[in-house]
Amino acid sequence: MSAIMIKGILAWIALAAGFATAGGFVAFISLIGIVPRLSAITKTASHIPLYETSLALGLISMNLISLYAVDLSWLPHVIASVIVDAGGLFTGIFVGCLAGALAEVINIVPILSRRTRLRKGFPYFIKAAAIGKCVGSFLQFYIF
Repeated sequence: MSAIMIKGILAWIALAAGFATAGGFVAFISLIGIVPRLSAITKTASHIPLYETSLALGLISMNLISLYAVDLSWLPHVIASVIVDAGGLFTGIFVGCLAGALAEVINIVPILSRRTRLRKGFPYFIKAAAIGKCVGSFLQFYIF
């Protein structure tokens, strides 16, 4: 077998694995119902196809960005930093929504409150967890 043929086979396997992983991820997000839940909360259920299309395009574009080095040197420094920071912000929002949807699906909040016998001050507990997550993420991304 020639080296070009081996590289082609490896590229085909990598592409298939990427499609399988992305498909599983989209199926997982659909299963836990993030899009319908967020549209119900924001009262924008008529825009669900737009949300699903945006989710798919976001996954595709982030896969491409993670595979290929994106050169932003042609942009002014301020614009490039805004683009990079917005990407981090949207990633954080998505991860927060995903964690909230998972917690809601597996009913972690009632189980946690029962096991810790926490009856009063539960909103403060949730806010403290959210602030801790934000501070920890900030320290990880900007300090370390």
